[in-house]
Amino acid sequence: MICKKLGLAAVVLGTGLAVVHLSGLSSYTSTAFSKVSKTVKRQVPLEFEIERIRHEVEQLIPDMKKNFSVIAEEMVAVENLQKEVTVTRANLRQQKDNILTMTKDLETGATTLVYDGRPYGAEQVRGKLTKDFASYKICEAELRSKEQLLDAKERSMETAREQLNSMKQQKQELEIQIAELEAELKTVRLAQTRNKFHFDDSQLARCKATLAEIRTRLNVEKKTGELEANFGVNGDIPVEKKAKNSEELINEIRTHLNDSPRANGKVVAEKHND
Repeated sequence: MICKKLGLAAVVLGTGLAVVHLSGLSSYTSTAFSKVSKTVKRQVPLEFEIERIRHEVEQLIPDMKKNFSVIAEEMVAVENLQKEVTVTRANLRQQKDNILTMTKDLETGATTLVYDGRPYGAEQVRGKLTKDFASYKICEAELRSKEQLLDAKERSMETAREQLNSMKQQKQELEIQIAELEAELKTVRLAQTRNKFHFDDSQLARCKATLAEIRTRLNVEKKTGELEANFGVNGDIPVEKKAKNSEELINEIRTHLNDSPRANGKVVAEKHND
């Protein structure tokens, strides 16, 4: 019974997933998730992102150290193989010399051959020659294999060295790029700070404008007071400018017109006689 229920649930779930896929809901979901991820990423401060990438670049050092260990092991293996190849080559040269010596001795047709003060029969030497020649060919094949393996290992080690150098250079380039980005970000932040201070400059300008307006109004009021004082609209009596009497006025006029009272009287009498 339980197995049937589980089987039914699996069918329903599979059908539901198929419907979601066919209806395009999965596409909507993935698109929405992508948008949310991008939005969240944009909200991460750039300073944090730079610090994060710097940390990741620093993690390249442990990876390089792991490669150091691998390359070191390979270097030791190559050195050991080089020694084996050197020894094998020397042995082959010695075997070759011995084989050629026995071959030449057998070619003489002698029935007894002497080596290191001891006599050996021709058949005995021929048997040893056969055995040594077979061994020589096997050793020669092994030497070729070792030489091929040594060449492959040396090329592999050189490739690993180049990869390490490349990783080192790329790490340095990444560090330079990070430093450049950090400097550029500081410049941007400084510009943003200056823009904030720009608002303070506007406030300062408004304060200056207000002071100028107050100064202008104060000057206007001063001028107004002077005008009121000059034209007597404020009720003050200008004692120093009191009106002249008739005699003072007549004398001032005659003086200005060069007219004397005597000449004026003569003219008046002549007019009466007429």
